[in-house]
Amino acid sequence: MNAVKKTRIKTVIKYTWPIYLVTGVIAVFALNFIFGVAHRTPAYKTFTFFIAGEYTDASKLSDDMLDKYKDKELKSVSCISANPNEGSFYTKLTTAGYNSADVLIINTSKLDNLKLSSFALGLSDELIATSYQGYTLYQQDDVKYGIKVDKEKVKEYMTLPEEDCYMLFNFRSENIGQYSKKQNAEHDNALTLVKEWGI
Repeated sequence: MNAVKKTRIKTVIKYTWPIYLVTGVIAVFALNFIFGVAHRTPAYKTFTFFIAGEYTDASKLSDDMLDKYKDKELKSVSCISANPNEGSFYTKLTTAGYNSADVLIINTSKLDNLKLSSFALGLSDELIATSYQGYTLYQQDDVKYGIKVDKEKVKEYMTLPEEDCYMLFNFRSENIGQYSKKQNAEHDNALTLVKEWGI
């Protein structure tokens, strides 16, 4: 390579190096995005709770659930909590709760102020007969939506309000078996958990 070519290359690099830098950064972000989309954990392998109260041990809840449902390929458990006495409760419920929770645990006084048909799965007679016969149910507008929580079974994981609390299924969840949009009976982690925690 002669001196003229070397000088020309140095001149080009001197004025175009930002393009190489920006191209490299864009390539890294693009690969990261593509990898994230291609390897995203399927919704039925994740489980999210919304709690009207406080978590006392979210990591124990996660560990216990991952161990219990490992045969159903559960990979992650997350928790969203909101204090029902704070002004931001409904904001957190409508944004994080409605959009990402599989099961919502809400106290009676808050349930009375909500339009449950906008987010909660109505419990059919068939579902009640096969899984929740004899459980205490919450009803609104002649539709049954919630199963009463047995607070003794959850006290090591969370602190709930003094009043009765009910578990509701988010109708967007993929963990409600044949009642989900994908209607896959094997993906029923939410149904099983509520049955275990109900009273």
